[in-house]
Amino acid sequence: MRDHALNHRDYFRNLTGLRGLAALWVFVYHMWAYSEPRLMLLPLGFWTADLTPLFSTGWAGVDVFFVLSAFLLSLPFARWACGQRPFPSPARYLLKRFRRVFPAYWAQWMILLVLAGISSYYAFPSAKALAYHVFMVFNLPPGWVAPLNQVWWTLPTEFLFYLLLLPLALLLRTRSGRIVLLLLMSCAWAYRWWVFQNFHDEGVGRMALLMGNTLGCLDEFIVGTFCAWFYVRHGVGHRLPAPPAVFLFLGIFGVLTCLYSIHWLYDIYWSGHPLMVFKNTVIGVCICSILIACQSGSLLANALFGNRLIVHLGIISYSVYLWHYPVLHVLSQTVIFNDYPGYKLPLVLAIAVPTTWLLAYVSYRWIERPFLHQPRARLKD
Repeated sequence: MRDHALNHRDYFRNLTGLRGLAALWVFVYHMWAYSEPRLMLLPLGFWTADLTPLFSTGWAGVDVFFVLSAFLLSLPFARWACGQRPFPSPARYLLKRFRRVFPAYWAQWMILLVLAGISSYYAFPSAKALAYHVFMVFNLPPGWVAPLNQVWWTLPTEFLFYLLLLPLALLLRTRSGRIVLLLLMSCAWAYRWWVFQNFHDEGVGRMALLMGNTLGCLDEFIVGTFCAWFYVRHGVGHRLPAPPAVFLFLGIFGVLTCLYSIHWLYDIYWSGHPLMVFKNTVIGVCICSILIACQSGSLLANALFGNRLIVHLGIISYSVYLWHYPVLHVLSQTVIFNDYPGYKLPLVLAIAVPTTWLLAYVSYRWIERPFLHQPRARLKD
């Protein structure tokens, strides 16, 4: 959706649509995970296309969120670094970030607590877990408590980056600072390798959780920040060395190649494969190629991401992301779901899609939007 932390000239309709597509991708991934069989094959004459990775790697929608958020939020700081505007007000920036994330999160948290108290769908959290949930630090050390809603793990990861962006943006001003910023990506590589070395005996789930914090995703955030700087500094949107469609194709092809590789190499991927260490950087660069195409007015990108349906999903994408998993979680524990004799994906689609859309729209219209449209604080920019 259009983020109200941004100046109007930093709003791109097709990037709102791209965010909507990312939310839809994560939603499809979880619907697929709740359905069996999970092998998705498409017969094409003498050849059968394996579409399973398009479903099994739908978690990559989170990568799109991270890179896109880093790009959009870095634009005002990049304009400062290039001498086009004063440094954004830290107080106003942080207030807008708080309004963007916490109201809808707290509202859902309280609803899920009520659901945990009156039903068996959720276990009521301990006092310690409640405290961690209030401040949204459940997956940050030394906490490590399981969130009520499993998709919440991304929220502290991204919000901590919001805080880190203030000092990181200072590095954009000088060449030496930008070199330091690039070198900081190696911290993410080293951290993911450290996680593998110390926790591979605890299973894939544990490693994935540890690698999903802000440090493990720092390279993705930095790639998005650099994309914003290049866009502002070099006028990337107006002077491309190739047609925008080429950047769009290369970005999509690169993302799909990386995801298919993870699918095919799954057994050795979590055994220390180099792709496990550098995956975020590779996908981040490919996503930036897509962003460049979108920024450049690519007709194909506009058709894919700028149509009314996908932009609508982008507008309510945060609430779609928050609500889709509880809907699936509750549905999976109903008699209708468990006693259904056929392939469950059509059933999940028929129930979960309209229910999630309704909850997401209500959340956006009566929780997110009022806070996003709060009167401007009297802070000097």
